[in-house]
Amino acid sequence: MTEIESLDNAKVTGRHFSWTLIASLGDFLDAGMFAGTGITLAAISALLHYTTFETGLPALVTLLGTAFGALFFGRLGDKYGRKYIYQVDMIIYAVAAIMLTLTGLFGGRMFSFVWSTFFFGLLGIAVGADVPTSWSLITEFSPKGSRGKLFSLTNVMWYVSVLIELGIAIVLVNTGMTLFRVIWGMLGVVAIISWFLRRKLAESPRFQLMEGKSSDVEKTMKSLGIQGNQPVGKKETYSKKAYKELFTKYGGVVLFSWFLYLMWGIPASTYGEFFPYIFNSLHLVSTRATYGFEAIYFASAIVPGLLIFSLLSDKVKVGRVPLYLISAAMAMVSFYLLVYPPFLKNIGILLFSFLLFGIGQGLGIWPITRLISIEHFPTSLRNSGQGFVWFTMRFEAAIFGLFTPLIVGASGQHVEYIGWISGTFFLAAIIVVAVVTKKSPSFMKTESRSLEDTSKDAEVVTG
Repeated sequence: MTEIESLDNAKVTGRHFSWTLIASLGDFLDAGMFAGTGITLAAISALLHYTTFETGLPALVTLLGTAFGALFFGRLGDKYGRKYIYQVDMIIYAVAAIMLTLTGLFGGRMFSFVWSTFFFGLLGIAVGADVPTSWSLITEFSPKGSRGKLFSLTNVMWYVSVLIELGIAIVLVNTGMTLFRVIWGMLGVVAIISWFLRRKLAESPRFQLMEGKSSDVEKTMKSLGIQGNQPVGKKETYSKKAYKELFTKYGGVVLFSWFLYLMWGIPASTYGEFFPYIFNSLHLVSTRATYGFEAIYFASAIVPGLLIFSLLSDKVKVGRVPLYLISAAMAMVSFYLLVYPPFLKNIGILLFSFLLFGIGQGLGIWPITRLISIEHFPTSLRNSGQGFVWFTMRFEAAIFGLFTPLIVGASGQHVEYIGWISGTFFLAAIIVVAVVTKKSPSFMKTESRSLEDTSKDAEVVTG
């Protein structure tokens, strides 16, 4: 049995779960950046006297930073390894988050404005470097029959982060910059802890095989509790021309992944960074109640993620496509409920909309969007592929986020526009996924298949 076969057919061990959780701290900090920006937006806006246009700047620079961080560091992760990225990204995040806590303590408005904008951008760069790399690492050491189960933990960590921040916000509501400093200080400490924990992680065994480091592979696999390995027959080798092949040989996967990420990214980033802003603009409940509603929304994603997606996503008889279509339909309905103005004044309808979107994303649409792209790039291009797709998703979300306050309006008079845009995005995703599944079923049905097999299906879509 080759090393790849040993990896794919191994039983899940406690080490698989612990490594996944440590790697998933990148998702925790990504969510922390998103939710933290939204939760503390009112405080920094008041301190620095943002105009309506400037209110979108924190979201803009974090998303742009993420986009360019993913594009640059994604390639480095394929050249020098997944663990190479881990040596620097959390340090960048920690410094940026901790320095953000000092916003407004020195100098005048211009100095504080530039100071905060710069460190918001650094946060984004660190997240862009980390999350695609973390996903590559997790998928590359996961057994093929448990890839969805382990990957579901990345989603759970994302939502747990938001819930922790919302808990802090509920306790410190209306404290202004105190809330701001506690949130970003907490995230800085978590980043430092992540850096220390990740020093114990091994490099991706697939990357080690690609580099021809068989002795290192053996040590990594023993750490995972996998024994009985034999030398692999044909190893992947790194090529300097590999990045060009991302758009030639795997162009179809890039295009399909870009589409799914765009359809998900605009609605999700809008909710993630602007939920408090949008909901407060409706003037229905207090700020503390707004945070409570947001907590319900994010908490609703955890249960289906743990109890349904993690149990069914690797089952061949069920598969990921039905989970995707059902969850995307739920998300579509949740946003279309917002296009009818009277519903925007009905707390019950709004709560139902939040729950539909929360349950839907946890049920499948977000983790499956991730998995589809990760599983179809070869090891030598997996980080680069994720980096490029993340670049497009976060860049587009950054531009949309800049204009979100203008679209919504200062008093929430145009919230229905967000409903129309996001609902239509999910409708388009449903149609395209259904068509691709019908024309190329093997491309979409990746459950319990080796990454080497699923990456070969890229040619089906490209062709």
